[in-house]
Amino acid sequence: MHGQHGFTLTELLITLAVAGILALIGAPAMGHLMARTQDASTEASMADTLRQARTAAVAHNARVLVCPSRNGRSCQAGDDWQHGWIIAKDDDHDGQPDAGTPIIATQSAMPSGTRVVTSAGRRQVTFQPSGSAGGSNVTFTVCHARERSGRSVIVANSGRVRLEDADAAHLQACLAGIS
Repeated sequence: MHGQHGFTLTELLITLAVAGILALIGAPAMGHLMARTQDASTEASMADTLRQARTAAVAHNARVLVCPSRNGRSCQAGDDWQHGWIIAKDDDHDGQPDAGTPIIATQSAMPSGTRVVTSAGRRQVTFQPSGSAGGSNVTFTVCHARERSGRSVIVANSGRVRLEDADAAHLQACLAGIS
């Protein structure tokens, strides 16, 4: 006689029960990992935008600004950037995209629970044809309500863009504005 191969119903039920328990244990960790990945992506997006603007200023030999924008066509007042931003030429020095010139790039609103704010007094960043950013250094704080965390994107006068952990004061101020 040949022995029969396979699993019994009891063995299959035990296997499914173990798999279900492992899934329940791993689900919160997976959700946390996905949230951290989305947060890191948002922070990288802000840094990449600033690097793109600097590159555009040098490539076009023109003043290029990065500013918050809700409509994707003009700059808005304020230091709150979570509703989106634009990159555009500003050869006429008026703090708005030049008329008749296409917008270089736009960024849509940030995910719910994420906020982007600049340091006080800096409503936009303007890169010169040399790649430098006029004025003082500017810090963008990107914070996330879900994780109560954040990072800073810093633009030096030279135009260099870097990411680092947000200091406690900037992080608290950013998180305070999330509704």
